[in-house]
Amino acid sequence: MSTWGRSLVLAFALLATLVAPAHASNRISVSAAEVTLAPGENAASVGVSWSTDGNQAVQIWIRETGKAAKLWRQEVNGSATWPYLRTDTTTTFELRGGPNFATLLGTASSTGRPPGRLSADRTHLALAPGATGTIDLAWATALGDAQVWVSHNGSPQKLYAQGPSGKGRITWISRGTTVFTLWAGVKQDHLLDTLVVTADSGATVSFDRPVVSRNETATVRWTGGEARLVNDDGTETVLSGGSAAISTQGADRKVVRIYEGSQVVTHASVTILRDGRGWAGFNYLPEHEKRYQEYLDDAVWPQVRDQVAHDFDVIAATGGTVARIVLWPEKTTDTQPRNLADLAGIAEQRGVRLVIAFANSWLTNPNWDDNGPTKWAEFAVSGATWMNTFITALEPTDAVLYYDLQNETSGVRGNQPNLQSAYLAMVYDRTAAPRGKRGVSVMHAAVDGPELAAALVGKPMDFVDVHGYTSLDVLDGAVRGLREKFPVSTVIVGEIGQSAPNEQAERDQADYTSKTLDSVQVPLTMAWELYDDPRTPPHPNSIAFGYLARDRAKPGYGVLCSRWSLVSDCGTLREAAAAQPTTLEVSANVLARPGILTSNAVLRGDGTVRLVITELNEAGAEVATTLTEPVAVGSEGLNYLRHKQSDVRLRDETKNVRITVRAEGATRLRVDALTASIR
Repeated sequence: MSTWGRSLVLAFALLATLVAPAHASNRISVSAAEVTLAPGENAASVGVSWSTDGNQAVQIWIRETGKAAKLWRQEVNGSATWPYLRTDTTTTFELRGGPNFATLLGTASSTGRPPGRLSADRTHLALAPGATGTIDLAWATALGDAQVWVSHNGSPQKLYAQGPSGKGRITWISRGTTVFTLWAGVKQDHLLDTLVVTADSGATVSFDRPVVSRNETATVRWTGGEARLVNDDGTETVLSGGSAAISTQGADRKVVRIYEGSQVVTHASVTILRDGRGWAGFNYLPEHEKRYQEYLDDAVWPQVRDQVAHDFDVIAATGGTVARIVLWPEKTTDTQPRNLADLAGIAEQRGVRLVIAFANSWLTNPNWDDNGPTKWAEFAVSGATWMNTFITALEPTDAVLYYDLQNETSGVRGNQPNLQSAYLAMVYDRTAAPRGKRGVSVMHAAVDGPELAAALVGKPMDFVDVHGYTSLDVLDGAVRGLREKFPVSTVIVGEIGQSAPNEQAERDQADYTSKTLDSVQVPLTMAWELYDDPRTPPHPNSIAFGYLARDRAKPGYGVLCSRWSLVSDCGTLREAAAAQPTTLEVSANVLARPGILTSNAVLRGDGTVRLVITELNEAGAEVATTLTEPVAVGSEGLNYLRHKQSDVRLRDETKNVRITVRAEGATRLRVDALTASIR
């Protein structure tokens, strides 16, 4: 074709393009890919606009970092403002259409940025005793009145520099924790950022895996310093050679400490599981109108102590081995540590370990900022002192599995971003929590886990606990993410829960519990909580998260005890009835092993009821029979059958146990749950 011919074709094509009708497309956009938050604000707004091909019906879904997607809008074309853009969090807006809105038509994203940022060329230094190290510090804001303050090892804060941005070489970093804070305003009006710098000996120690089974080998490796294994009786054995195989017999935790002279400079721990079921339990609050910590006050504890003992009977017989107790400083009184130690003794007698979670809520609603700009570090020290009042009282009981040094630590809380990670690093070495019993919990693992890991470099955490009240894919991802950030820590799930205020919701709770236990493979899972909230009116945040209602066991309780208890179908309803008062019985058979058998029943009915524990040998012949004391029961309210004298030390020849619930002078016997465990 000639040049003239080709030009003619191109001209016609261009004309066709110009006169052809415009073809609409599916489109979603945001007003800004990044939005800087204002000082003192924990969220910013971003505009979202969308249009569709052919004006089809569409949905706009929101997907935030670490959270499940959720429906936001359902409009053909439009625009709206999303006001919850969080710091260092990317929010993705999904345009969905087609059948069942299953087709992704487009996405747009926006990220929240803090109003100021601190940074350093390094945040972890290895130093010889008495030596100092150097870091290059930098800060940047758009605020002319910004200030940088610094505190070392809990000393009062000092002003380091001021101005919107700058750099500085710091040559005086010594061993311990140095916290830099960036503030807006010369009166520390708003905290913009924190930076934690840790310095230690540089010695390292770690086990090859954070969790092993009883029949496996645990190998520990270390560099620098002298390694000592903490024996089960508290004595220490010196290790040599840089690595050693550690016996998995005895205690369920093994700890190796690294010494520099007489000082412990670092440590490592390993969790040892007795069987594949791992540990399980509940977050604990008694079924009593005095909630939170008030039940530990001297005025209340004598009245509620028997109820607490009863509750731990239920936990133990269900197969639960752990109970988590949360403490707050504003609710603490002088007598609570002593009564909590008494509770720990009750738990220890039943083979239940405690997780003590310290929730310093003054980090969220600070009481320290009224005392002037130099008081933050002193607040952190006072937090450690508060913890130590409980730790000192509890340690002689040996009932505590570990201490959660800050419940649900978060990078951003209220108007104090990043403060909690710095607080945790500051109190780490100031608490009396023994090495091997130090832990932390997070609520939003995807955003809080990385910041925690950065703040705790050189400060090993024995347990890292993620809480999950959302979809299972998010919880599963949170567990995997924390394992990556804390590779030598035992990662657990310390809270799962779903409110169940009615019959349908109870079925959903049971399904949620079953799927969670199947999906999230961790050595320890704790449900929230044992009881529905008994207060009148009930607390809106915990109205029906329990697994026991006022008058019966919920289906979700059956899921838990069937998983944890020796009675595999413990949640199956067992019942018997008669026209005239007589003796009624229901029973279950379980396999036995050496140890102490604890059994219980959640039941309704009439008459007097007792447990009959029958031990059988390998041939099925009766070896021994134990009867508990008779207990009068009714058709209303929770009736528990276990009595403290019903613990049975099984005989060596016992291979099976028949557990019978026997009602005498009864016309009705309904057993919601029949449980048993051996410790």
